[in-house]
Amino acid sequence: MFSRSLQWRLVFIIVAITFVLMSVVWVFLNYKVEDIFYNDFKKSISDNYATLNINEQMTSEELLIRFKEDPVILSQFISSIKSYTLIKDETFEILYSSDIWYLEDEIGFRNEILKSRNLMVVISGEGEGKGKYLTKTAKGDFYDYVIRQTLVDGDYILFFKYDRSQALSIISEFSQVIISGMIIAVAVTIAIGVLLSKTITKPIVDIIHKAENITSGDFGQVLEVKSDDEIGKLTRTFNYMESQLKNMLLELSNEKNKFEMIINYMTDGIIAFNRDGFIIHINSAALSVLEMEQCSLTFSGIMQRLGLNHDLSDILKNKNFADISENVRIKDKFFRVQFASFTDKENNVEGLITVLQDYTEEQKLDNMRKEFVANVSHELKTPLTSIKSYAETLLDGALEDEEIARNFLEVIYSESNRMDRLVKDLLLLSKHDSGIKLNLTRISPINLVNSVVSRMRMSADEKNQQLSVIELDKAPDINGDEDRLEQLLFNVIGNAVKYTPENGTIVVYVGKNDTSAYIKVVDTGIGIPRKDLDRIFERFYRVDKARSRQMGGTGLGLSIASEIAKSHGGTIKAESEPNNGTTITIILPGIIEEIQEQ
Repeated sequence: MFSRSLQWRLVFIIVAITFVLMSVVWVFLNYKVEDIFYNDFKKSISDNYATLNINEQMTSEELLIRFKEDPVILSQFISSIKSYTLIKDETFEILYSSDIWYLEDEIGFRNEILKSRNLMVVISGEGEGKGKYLTKTAKGDFYDYVIRQTLVDGDYILFFKYDRSQALSIISEFSQVIISGMIIAVAVTIAIGVLLSKTITKPIVDIIHKAENITSGDFGQVLEVKSDDEIGKLTRTFNYMESQLKNMLLELSNEKNKFEMIINYMTDGIIAFNRDGFIIHINSAALSVLEMEQCSLTFSGIMQRLGLNHDLSDILKNKNFADISENVRIKDKFFRVQFASFTDKENNVEGLITVLQDYTEEQKLDNMRKEFVANVSHELKTPLTSIKSYAETLLDGALEDEEIARNFLEVIYSESNRMDRLVKDLLLLSKHDSGIKLNLTRISPINLVNSVVSRMRMSADEKNQQLSVIELDKAPDINGDEDRLEQLLFNVIGNAVKYTPENGTIVVYVGKNDTSAYIKVVDTGIGIPRKDLDRIFERFYRVDKARSRQMGGTGLGLSIASEIAKSHGGTIKAESEPNNGTTITIILPGIIEEIQEQ
């Protein structure tokens, strides 16, 4: 935790710098203190030795007397830490020494001073013994100053010794002072370092907290810029980045929502897979096709559910896999399965998109077109065959028999009428398909129904059927084409009369449904199977083809009725069960002014 904290690392660096600087000062001062003591020792010898007036005319005894009695020697060279020693050059015999150690142990003293580098240099004649060399001994470390002196009775060596103990004592006291100062300096440095580091780390910590909030989606208040230095620039840059990031994320979120809205409301099913075959997105249309609320299947599972045998790796390896297209049927719906890829910035394929395109309506329209052509051909072929065969018979001689000729001509006339009705119905449907122009007038629904029923009553009476009209509510007037609406009712009521057995009942109800008028035709006829109810308004569709054709129907009556109702902004629907009759309900919008008056 300590090494991860920038604040404490800054404090550590400042303390370390302070410690290193204090240590350098400590070492330097120790060296200088000891150097001062040594230079003082050396200077006192070099300055005072010349005042002793020692020359080659003196003997060794005179030299010793001079050293023992001269006040300069006594004051400068004889103390607890300073001493002098006279050594015979030829024999290295110590003639005299003022050192206390010598008085205690002559042999030990002699052996230790012979370790002196200055003494060895002088004894060997290689130079002067004035170097700053520290000699370490069991009795203590010392510096020395060595002079070779020629006298009457031979060459002698003067060995001046300076004990280091006093310097070490002063250095030790000085070190304690420095250590105390170092501790205080480190403590003060820590305090200053903490305060100083906080000025640097606090804005960074604020930025870290703000960044953490941003990662969770919280774009709150901007950071306060408290300075114009690098930290202030960093804060301003972070605030700018936060605002830009917020705008970018908002824009991306809006685009994502738009994309998901478009994908989810597409009628085509969309399933996106990654390279491993796992689903990364699936829209509601695809779930509806698969009849699932949620989907956790992989690519192979989806293909198996669709009844296809495709492998993801094989498709991705195929450079023209976008041309792969399969048609599948799921229950009563038809789907076209196509594939497309999506790539990364380097144009590497990241996954596959499977599109399930519903072409059920196209298939139905294609089937209806085929059935329409077949039905028209069949409907025209039957009467044409009859007309042709009877005409050929007449031409072959039957024309001379007046009774046979008349019967044949009646058949030809009947078949031509049938063809005429068929062509008229087809032309009417064609007009509706291309947008028929209606001659709109104000029409009373009850009057319209009564008019049609009165004209249909004769047909009903021929089968002893009860045909009646019941007005349940005062229906609002409608704005419509009277001829077209009469044709609508003729087709619906005519079917009711046609397919209701003798002694049956047909009731036409007229009433009000909110702002609309409704006309409901209820019969006790043969009824319609449930599976055929959704198709009875299709062109040429017959529930019982043989019976309908026998009764002279073209299979276009209800189709024409449906087109007329739609052209008036209304609807028509059927309810029926076999042998329980049929109910046809027509709803037409009423005139607003009429509604307001009521």
